[in-house]
Amino acid sequence: MSSDTSENSHSIERRIDHARQELQPTIRDSGAAGQAHLAWRMVVDLVAGIGIGAGVGYGLGHLFGMLPIFMIIFILLGFAAGVNLMWRTAREFRSESLRGPTDERKN
Repeated sequence: MSSDTSENSHSIERRIDHARQELQPTIRDSGAAGQAHLAWRMVVDLVAGIGIGAGVGYGLGHLFGMLPIFMIIFILLGFAAGVNLMWRTAREFRSESLRGPTDERKN
């Protein structure tokens, strides 16, 4: 009875390890394709932040009748959010490239 339980637990552990390895994200390629992907991701983050800020600013400005001030405030906030996302993306890419493909990720 205990040998069956031991075999089952080892089988389950192997399946869990296999599933974790399949789900673990791969490290980005540091070649030209990886850098182009990174650049586009940063551009999209910045434009999305500005666009969302402009939309929210326009909506609040139209609602309260103070269109220019809310547009300016929220465009600047959207720009700041976009730059923040770009900064995080760059840090993430740098840490992955410094870590290298042989290092294991810790959970």
